[in-house]
Amino acid sequence: MAGYVERMTRVERPRSKAAVWCQRLAVFCLPFLVVVILGHRFGAIDTISTFWMLGLAILMMLASLAAGCVGFYELWNYGHKGGISSARGMLLSTVLLVPFLYFAAQALLLPQIYDVSTDLEDPPVYDAVLAQRSESMNPFVDPSEAQKVMQLQAYPRLTARRYPLDTGQVFREVVALVKDRDWTIVATEAAPGQAAIDAEGSGLVAKPVVDASGRPLRLPKPRWRPQRGGALPGNADGSASAQFETVQVSPVGRDPATIVAEAEERYVEAVATSLLFGFESDLVVRLIEEEDGTLVDMRSTSRWGAHDLGSNARRVIDFMNDLDLSLQGLRR
Repeated sequence: MAGYVERMTRVERPRSKAAVWCQRLAVFCLPFLVVVILGHRFGAIDTISTFWMLGLAILMMLASLAAGCVGFYELWNYGHKGGISSARGMLLSTVLLVPFLYFAAQALLLPQIYDVSTDLEDPPVYDAVLAQRSESMNPFVDPSEAQKVMQLQAYPRLTARRYPLDTGQVFREVVALVKDRDWTIVATEAAPGQAAIDAEGSGLVAKPVVDASGRPLRLPKPRWRPQRGGALPGNADGSASAQFETVQVSPVGRDPATIVAEAEERYVEAVATSLLFGFESDLVVRLIEEEDGTLVDMRSTSRWGAHDLGSNARRVIDFMNDLDLSLQGLRR
């Protein structure tokens, strides 16, 4: 009889509803993010919907953290059950939020630009990728003076290259590097010249095109880009010509006598996909034949979002560095 009375008088601790929802939201966010990421990478979910879904996932994770705090409050003040559920939910939500916190930090530390180029005065022009783009994507526009300053300050290593090599040799290495990165090549305009590259790498020095202050030079460029399928100007018979007229501008720190009067341009256009979320960026590599070698410029542009979080600059800098090594026989 005494045991029965003791059991009847024992108070049952209530379970915190906030703690329960903390764990539920955190557990739900994990498969939700997996479905969103895979759905976007495989084309089942469009990019705009992906942004909204990622925003919803962030709100759910923040709600989970808030619910976990309420669960611990109720445990401390009222003795409600749910401490373990709150701890599990908050830990999982924190882990899932880490990549988004990193992206937020990048957005605060890096300039808000989505289009970078090694030549800010005359960026390489896109052509073939235009057919794959929609009006809702980021437009291709010339950088403003403010954007130029932001890029120069944030990415001083983002510079063009000049190689003492035939354009055909450099072109083949550019295409090989693009393929190695699994970027989708949209168009290539093949360069002439099939001479083998010196395996020793003797005399090959990658020269960043910068002035004494480390700023990219304003280099003379052809005024237009040839369009495939149309006649090129300058030929009376309408036949295609590879010789372009250049802008006669004397860049800082460069002898005017070295300005090339005629240059041949070659392009490689491709689409790169980010590793985690699969967001696409357009890129173009421009090769200009000079009297003493080849000038290489590169441009990378995010298709979506006003901020690239530094991804385009990293892509261009890494590509140029690998091209340096490849042309000096240090790679492969």
